[in-house]
Amino acid sequence: MTKTNCVLTLDRAMYHRDEVGIDAPCLSSSIASILLRDSPQHAYVAHPKLGGVPREDSETFDLGTAAHDYILEGTEDRYAIIDAEDWRTKAAKEARTRAREDGRTPLLRRHVESVRAMSQAVRSQLAAFEDAPMPLADGHPEQTLVWQDGGVWCKARLDWLSTDRRTIDDLKTGAVSARPEAWTRTLYGAGRDLQAAFYLRGLKAITGHDATFRFVVAENAYPYAVSVIALSPEALAHADAKVQRAIEAWGRCLHYDSWPGYPTRTCYVDPPAWALAQELDASEAAS
Repeated sequence: MTKTNCVLTLDRAMYHRDEVGIDAPCLSSSIASILLRDSPQHAYVAHPKLGGVPREDSETFDLGTAAHDYILEGTEDRYAIIDAEDWRTKAAKEARTRAREDGRTPLLRRHVESVRAMSQAVRSQLAAFEDAPMPLADGHPEQTLVWQDGGVWCKARLDWLSTDRRTIDDLKTGAVSARPEAWTRTLYGAGRDLQAAFYLRGLKAITGHDATFRFVVAENAYPYAVSVIALSPEALAHADAKVQRAIEAWGRCLHYDSWPGYPTRTCYVDPPAWALAQELDASEAAS
């Protein structure tokens, strides 16, 4: 059993099952985000050691995972290439199931070249990056942090940790724009600000020093444009306050074994600013 703050190289499936050497349910950034955005009840259901509702994989998710692994590690060992045009046949479905049981990502052969092309394009663009250190270089992929914060055990799985342990790079791939101004909306909508602060807090608990966290954002369609995005000091401070609230709430829920959902009283709401503005515009147009 892990008893001290540490960095581990851990299998992905073990991490997602929360098998990190801690008996208590560990708090991750994704569970913390659910807790703050929805409720402790939702966080309970999502945690593998508590409610344990299994995640449903999809072709889109598999493609993203395959590209993610290939960009970080430059190897196809983690996925199984399936010789089928699509997943509609019984044979293809059975092959997909076997691949997942073996801990590998199923990928149709026609998608392999796209994954390779994306990886090459991303790596080529990062090679021209002007700020040091170069993203996703001189370090190790898929590192797991385990640490205790305020009596609560926490965990994080880093896409990339630099050799000197002073830079964390997190790779994000998807169909949304990687243009920094556009991806900022995605960042906050998905709770990625909390993720950045959570990971940095964990690394500081282990190493004792402040580090840098960067998102490496890559579009999954040609030309596979890439941007590197980080939070400002003010944004990080705001995000760290969210992390603190999540840790305190998680600790209370574990202590009392109480996982409340939404309020149990009637909630009265006022019209939001955008609704008032919309009504004002309509009134002015009608007059």
